[in-house]
Amino acid sequence: MPKEITFPGSKRRSGLYSFENIDILFSAMKKEIHPKVNKECVVTCACGNTFTTMSTLPSISVEICGACHPFYTGQRRFVDTEKRIDKFNRKMILADEKKKAADKIKVSKKIQKKVSGSKDMSVKEMLEHIKKEEGQ
Repeated sequence: MPKEITFPGSKRRSGLYSFENIDILFSAMKKEIHPKVNKECVVTCACGNTFTTMSTLPSISVEICGACHPFYTGQRRFVDTEKRIDKFNRKMILADEKKKAADKIKVSKKIQKKVSGSKDMSVKEMLEHIKKEEGQ
């Protein structure tokens, strides 16, 4: 039977996935197909807060955590942790560059078509084509 665990500020919880019962979980897993799990993974926030969790990584760095997130602290501030605005602007610049490159390719293909179109014509057809252009 799993032991009951209490977390500060929360209800009493018990379960298979708690730290105290993790050995039961590990023994149920197949050998040599899972990545190595670190029981002491240190999570460090940009605000300076650190806490320990379980992960396949030895340490994790995050930009925002429960200690500094506006929802949990009650402060009203704009959080653009993923730099979404900067990311959007970079995507727009790349899209413009790709469009310009595509336009250059289209122009070069048109020029190539005009040049290659004259190769398919015979000399007689080319002369007739030139006379028509001069006549206009």
